[in-house]
Amino acid sequence: MNYYYIQCILVFLFLNFAISFMSDIALNDLSTHFGIDILKSLQPYFENQSILISAAAAGITIVVALLINMIISYFLLGFIIPNTLTRLLYFSISAFIVGYIIDVFICKMKIFGNRLDAYYEQVGAGIWGATAFVFSIIISYFIQNYIIPIL
Repeated sequence: MNYYYIQCILVFLFLNFAISFMSDIALNDLSTHFGIDILKSLQPYFENQSILISAAAAGITIVVALLINMIISYFLLGFIIPNTLTRLLYFSISAFIVGYIIDVFICKMKIFGNRLDAYYEQVGAGIWGATAFVFSIIISYFIQNYIIPIL
């Protein structure tokens, strides 16, 4: 593995951390300003916790899931990060499965205590965690492959 590929992997990890960090801040804000039940169910998670702490926890969660998905992708698909749209599709399918399992694990093991109980009761575990993970991957892919090279 050459230096350039390692650099690409690190950038991809950083972008996913940053996307999930900023998304968590947005969810924090939306949960307090909009009357949508799903968003309001997140309020107990954000209460009595620094906005930066919860955003960092989201970022770390995504990075852990991403590292697991990278390992799976390497052994099953032969690449660590996607660099084509076809690879992005395969990587995203794998990520959805990994994200689903991790979200169910977070729910069942109460990784964040009882603060997400209202949210999981409202939407269930798995689908939305997996969707958020894939969202982060897709946004990061497009930033890394189409925006950063332009800069």
